[in-house]
Amino acid sequence: MLAAPTVGSAQSTDYPNQRISFIVGFAIGGFADTIGRWVAIRLGERTGQTVVVQNMEGGGGVRAARRVAMSPPDGYTILVTTTSLTINESLVPNRGYTAAAFDAVSLPVSAPESLSASVKSPIKSLADLVNEAKAGTVFMGSAGIGSGSHIAGEYFFKVLAKAPVKHIPFPGGNPAMIGLLTGDVTVLAATATALVRNVNNGDVTGLGIAATERSPMLPSVPTFAEAGYPGLSAASWTGFFASRHTRSGALEAQQRDQRDPPGAGDCQAHRDRRSANDYSKSG
Repeated sequence: MLAAPTVGSAQSTDYPNQRISFIVGFAIGGFADTIGRWVAIRLGERTGQTVVVQNMEGGGGVRAARRVAMSPPDGYTILVTTTSLTINESLVPNRGYTAAAFDAVSLPVSAPESLSASVKSPIKSLADLVNEAKAGTVFMGSAGIGSGSHIAGEYFFKVLAKAPVKHIPFPGGNPAMIGLLTGDVTVLAATATALVRNVNNGDVTGLGIAATERSPMLPSVPTFAEAGYPGLSAASWTGFFASRHTRSGALEAQQRDQRDPPGAGDCQAHRDRRSANDYSKSG
């Protein structure tokens, strides 16, 4: 389910020598937050420095990106965001920055997009979902405007199903999942990793994943093609970025210390260790 590109390595003699801040563009409990906190723990262990995770949700990651773009290029303030960073280039005007304002540290993981419904809903398949949508009664939740899940969900409804849908943006994946479980939205567009816990707990019905084959972590969830809607293969990544022109020693040290990205099992184990208050209704 998760892809893990390799990252370059180099040596740095004076970095880090103070606290590092990870600025996450989405709420606690979502895709970016889970990966960010996992990497923060590993980075702290490797460097001996405190790594603080701050969630600055809003605007589909725009608030957090603006904050890091304006930070000193010293490697101590790192953006943790998703595919929305590139999508917002064309979707959100007047952001106060461009994607060129950042140096990439790593893109450690990616996961396919998906659609799901609450088990309390009568919707048990993509066919059921499309029938409801054509009646004009489907509200789709996502981690925010411009998130990869939002775009993939819109593509499914508007292009493949040719059915209307009302998008309800949330400030992150965890609030969106809670919105699904409480009935605030009909369907959730999210990365497949967001479904694992709630599908396995029996709270959520996975309707389809936008991949060429089923996920070993979600063997009961069909691909979109299997469910009768071929032509949609989409994934979102989580990435780490520093402000542009970050001094090379700091940038290379970050890359070196993030060289072992988390796999699917690592992410799920980390989620399970988090408190029930944070994750009882998260994906």
